[in-house]
Amino acid sequence: MSKSENIQQSEQAFGDAIANRLPNEVDGDIAARLRAARQDAVRVADQRSQRHRWLPVLVPAGGLAATAAAVLISLQSPGVAPLPLLDDQEMAALTELELLEELEMLAWLDDEVFDAG
Repeated sequence: MSKSENIQQSEQAFGDAIANRLPNEVDGDIAARLRAARQDAVRVADQRSQRHRWLPVLVPAGGLAATAAAVLISLQSPGVAPLPLLDDQEMAALTELELLEELEMLAWLDDEVFDAG
């Protein structure tokens, strides 16, 4: 039995149930409007379920695509060249420069702290 035949049978059963439960003074026009409203609701619900059917597949696929793109970008970017090695004279000059900067900082602190107080 196909899905559309199943829906038609359930709609017919629903319409019959409404007709049996409605008071006798309600005419067929009201029952027909109720059936039409139910058919519209079933159609909208069916469309929504079909629209969200691919969501569980698309979310992991999107994550996989983003990961693949990140890997490709990282592989294509040029690597960082290593810094050249410094010889002993250059290292000594840098060490002296750092010591001078530290001494200047200590002198500035000495002036600021002890002159203020």
